[in-house]
Amino acid sequence: MMAVNKQSNITPLNAKSANQLNLEERKMRYSQVVHLRRRVVLVAVMVVVTIFAMVNYHTQYVKYETAAKSLETAKSNLDKANKTNANLKQEVKDLGDNSYLEKLIREKYMYSKDGEVVFNLPGE
Repeated sequence: MMAVNKQSNITPLNAKSANQLNLEERKMRYSQVVHLRRRVVLVAVMVVVTIFAMVNYHTQYVKYETAAKSLETAKSNLDKANKTNANLKQEVKDLGDNSYLEKLIREKYMYSKDGEVVFNLPGE
């Protein structure tokens, strides 16, 4: 902003030049006001856009965190299911073996072979 020094001892010679000076001052002042208004509007728009972006970022981050936790849970469930599946496949394979079936029946149902004596010990 340029300050205009007004001296009281200088008077314009004619009214037209006085009006011209006054018009130039008004144009300058109007230009300054318009530029100031534009800056204020620009800053306000930037603030609104920044706030909108921050809110949007926060909501997307929360969604991301939720999805990441869900993915981690799903992975752990998949690992457990794979281990269970492997154990069950091994058990099915073992059940096809006669010696394993004999051992399982003897342990679970307390069967014995012909001529074999079973002793039940306390604590077992």
